[in-house]
This record gives sequence, C-alpha cells and structure tokens, in this order.
Amino acid sequence: MLKRMEGANIKNLISDQMSNRQIIKDFISSFISSLSGKAFNFALGLMLLDQTKSAMSFGINMIIYPLVSLIFLVPIGNLVDRYRHKKILIYNFIFRLIIFLLFYAFYFLTNSSTILYLVIPFVILHSITVNINDTCYSASIHELVNDTKIQRLSSVTQTAIAIATMLSPAIGVIFYNWLGFSGFILIEIIANLLALGVLLTMKFFYEHDGQEAEIKQNEKHQHGVKEIIRFLKENQIVKYIILVSVVLNFFYTSISIGVPFVVKEQLLLDNATVGILETMSAVGMLLASVSMSLLPDKKENNTLLSNRIRIPLFLLTIAIVGLGITFATSNTQVIISSVGGLFMGIIAFTLVILNIVVMTYLQSSIETNYLGRVMSTLFTLNTSIMPIGTIVFTYLFQKDINGGLIFIFGGVSLLIYTMIMLPRIYRILQKEHTY
Repeated sequence: MLKRMEGANIKNLISDQMSNRQIIKDFISSFISSLSGKAFNFALGLMLLDQTKSAMSFGINMIIYPLVSLIFLVPIGNLVDRYRHKKILIYNFIFRLIIFLLFYAFYFLTNSSTILYLVIPFVILHSITVNINDTCYSASIHELVNDTKIQRLSSVTQTAIAIATMLSPAIGVIFYNWLGFSGFILIEIIANLLALGVLLTMKFFYEHDGQEAEIKQNEKHQHGVKEIIRFLKENQIVKYIILVSVVLNFFYTSISIGVPFVVKEQLLLDNATVGILETMSAVGMLLASVSMSLLPDKKENNTLLSNRIRIPLFLLTIAIVGLGITFATSNTQVIISSVGGLFMGIIAFTLVILNIVVMTYLQSSIETNYLGRVMSTLFTLNTSIMPIGTIVFTYLFQKDINGGLIFIFGGVSLLIYTMIMLPRIYRILQKEHTY
C-alpha cells in the first residue's frame, strides 16, 4: 500500500512536456477556483454582517467546514478511491453550479431574519463540494503528471492559492460594493464554469482501464474508518506525518487569531500594523511556493525527507518564539511591523515548504486507490483541530496573559514535540531507505 514511486506504466505514458501542460492548466484552474472562492466567502461575510450585525458573520465557514469534513470523512474518502477522478470532479462541479443557481434564486426571497435559513444549508452543501474537490485533486496527482513533476505541481498549486489569498479580500470588497451580493453569486457561477472548462481539457491517465471495475470488486474488503486505521497501523510514517501536521495546525491557530488581538488590544496599535503583518505572511507564502516551483525536478521525490522537514520545522519554532519575544518586549509600531513582519513571513514560508514537501512525499508514496482516504483523513483532522485551537487560544488571549508569552510557550512546546517526533520519523524512513 505504501511504496516508492508507484505507477511505472503511467510514468511512461506522461512525458515531461505533457506534464508541464497539465501543470499550467492546474495553475489556471486552482487560481480561478481559489480566487473566486475566497472572494465569495469574504463577500458572504460582508453580506451576513450587513444583514445580521453579528460578529459570527465571518466565522460561519470556520464552524461548518470542519464539522462537514468530519461527518463526511469516510464517504468522501471512499468515493474518491473507488471511481475515476475526472468523472467525480465533473459531477462535483455540476452539483456546485446547481447549488449556486438555487442559492441565487432563493436569495431574493429572504430578509435579515430569514437569511441564515438559506445560508447555513448552502454553506453545508458547498463545503461538501469543496472537500470532494480538494481530496480528489490531491488523490489524482499521479494521473496528471509523472513522478518527477509532482513537487512542481504541488508548488505551482500553492503559488496559485497564495496569489489568490493576497488578492481575494480587495476583490471581494470591490465587487461587493459594485455589484452587490447577488451579482457576486453570478460571478462565482461564471468562475466555476471557467474552472470546469479547464478541467475538461485536462487529461487524466489511469493505471489501467479496469481500475474502476477492480476497485468496485474490492469494495467489500473496505470498512471505512476500520480500513483507514488498519492502513495507518501498517504505514507508521503516514501516521506520524498526520500527527505532526495536526499539532502544527493546532499551534498555528494561536498565530491566526492571536496576532490581530495582541497588536490591537494589548499593544494598542492600529489596523495598518495588522495589515503589514498579514501582508508579510502572504509574501512569505508566495515566496515559498514560487521557490519550490523553481527547484529542478527530482528523480527521487522522497530523498532526504527527514532533512527536508527538519530544517523548516526548527525554523518555524524559532520564528514563533521570536515573534513572541518581539511582542513581549516592544510596543513600537516600527519594531512590531519590521521585526514582527519578518517573523510572520518566516512562519508562512516554512509552513508552505513543509506542506509541499509532505504532500509530495505522500502523493509519491501512497497507492492511488488509498490516496483519497489518506488525504481526506489528513484534511479532516487538520480542519477539525483548528476550532479546538481557536477555543483554547481565545480563552488564553482573553485572560490577563501577555500575548507574547503565549507565542513563546507555543513555540517552545512545538520545539519539544518536534524533537520527540523527528527521531521516530527518521528511524522509520531509515528502514524504508527514504531518508
């Protein structure tokens, strides 16, 4: 189930030139989907804020998406592993378009007192389609490019997401003020049609023509959660990677919710300072994804995995501690913006590097017929831990505790956890000769 560079037949079918064309198409599709999706979510938050005057307006996705991911973990993972990925993605886009058309039609029948009765079911259904899309694309990477191009595809996808993240708030505000929310729904429908058009031009290479039939014959041997647990027991490296990823996401919530709070409420600085720190984070994300996409193609994507995650992990913990020290020892705008911005950039840079390296390893090593369930499990656990982290760190930040000390404690805790986990990962990789 876990093996080095599976699918030699596919590898021979997909040339470097063909892989490069697929990468360009994936960049276009990812950019359109990410930009329109993030801008739409921002506009949805603005609309709910205008209608309900609730502070929860921008948090509705953060609440619903993890719950949907957890509930549909097994069905989505099994769906992706049992059927041809292009077919799933096409039907998923069609279903999403139907959802948006219905949302547009019923939107005009609501008011401030009934809008949530429309928005909540919509967000639930939309979250399902997003989860299917993300899991399916991650599981189909062997069918899009050859093994030497996997890292580049992951890097280019991250680049598209980073650019979309930087642009989406401004675009969301501009189009929301210009066209209103109903116009924004139409823009999202057009964007999904464009992304579907790009998908239809992409070629998915399957290991053999009988893949779907064979998987269906083996359905009786699959038992949802039990199957995932058995897989993780047999593949310790995947289990440890997921454990490290979940803990990283838990501590990262302290950054995402804590930085704006500490800057405004404890350091008494303005929104411009928060904006600078967020911009530096986006720049770090973009630099990391672009840098990884420019690296030469590797014949062995798994080589020196332990070294490739060790250095970014230590840099990440140092940057979190450094950010905490900066916040704990200074309240001047220049220092917070410059030194704090540098640490925010490093944090984002290292997180993207880790994400690309780990995703490349998993996608290069796990058989395609298990990749969907593994990716679904990884995405679900990562998204599910973030609300828990949000509750924990919101409680801590609202106590009379220096926010900088919370970051320092989080960074040191993460460093200790890393020092415990890395030797175990190294030993497993050494046995597999992929270290």
